[in-house]
Order: sequence, then C-alpha cells, then structure tokens
Amino acid sequence: MSNVSSSNVEIGKKAPDFELPDMNMKTHKLSDYRGQKVVLAFFPAAESPVCSVEMCNFRDSNQELRAIGAQVIGISVDGPFANKMFAQNKQLNFPVLSDYKRDTIRKYGVVMKDLASLKDYDAAKRSIFVLDSDGMVVYKWISDNPMVEPNYDEVKSSLQKQ
Repeated sequence: MSNVSSSNVEIGKKAPDFELPDMNMKTHKLSDYRGQKVVLAFFPAAESPVCSVEMCNFRDSNQELRAIGAQVIGISVDGPFANKMFAQNKQLNFPVLSDYKRDTIRKYGVVMKDLASLKDYDAAKRSIFVLDSDGMVVYKWISDNPMVEPNYDEVKSSLQKQ
C-alpha cells in the first residue's frame, strides 16, 4: 500500500517497552501486559473525526477482542487531561495513554511531522501494532495519511492466528 511506511519495529521482533501515563496519571508499562495479546493503536489527535471513529470502533469490538485474549491500548501525544475528556466523551473501555514526551512514537518510528501543517507539532501516525502474548510483533500497519483507518478485519485476523 502506498500510504503505509516503514518503522523501527519489525514483525517477528520484540516490541519496545514503554512507560506512559493513562488519563488518571497511572503509569502503564508494555511489559505489564505480557501473557496477553496486545493491540497498540497509535492515533494522531484526541477528539478529531477519524480518531474518534477508529477508537469507537475498537470500543465497540473490545468485548470480542477480549474474548480472544487481546488488550487494546490507545496511544497519542495528547496530554492525560485531553485523553481523559476524549475517553469519557467516547466512553472508551480500554487504556488511553499519553506519549506527551513523544519518546514512544520515536521508538516505534511513527512520528507524523507537523500535524495539520502546525510547524513542529509532531503527533503519532495512525498505526497499529499487534503483539503476541510474549510481546513479539505479529502485525503492523502504519499510515502516512491520517485520514485512513486501519483494516479492522486484518487486526482481528492477526489476533485470532495467535
């Protein structure tokens, strides 16, 4: 696909650990989720139209994803307070973490430069990393176009194969 770019994180490799606050300032480490499958859903901006559709799609399918042993984690560069309003407004039923220092988007190679033409406002590219229960990347999708949603069926399929 022409709208998909490469990243530092490859399929078959261990996903880099991170330590990020959720909307209640509780720290989450990726390593805390070992033993379960994980869907890391990086998104550009809380409350933006496409991000809202995407996160609501994960909200609506979360029960089904949990049934196959998967934990969804949303990650954006928005602060915990903005993420809290977003999660409450959209009734999100999974952790939404704040990469306010932008370290994790750099580690994962999903930095979107100058979001919406705002010079030096770097956000997360819309991207999905599916990890198996050992923290190995089994699926990745990264879009250079923030208006494009992931293929939810592909995400679910990659989880079911684990």
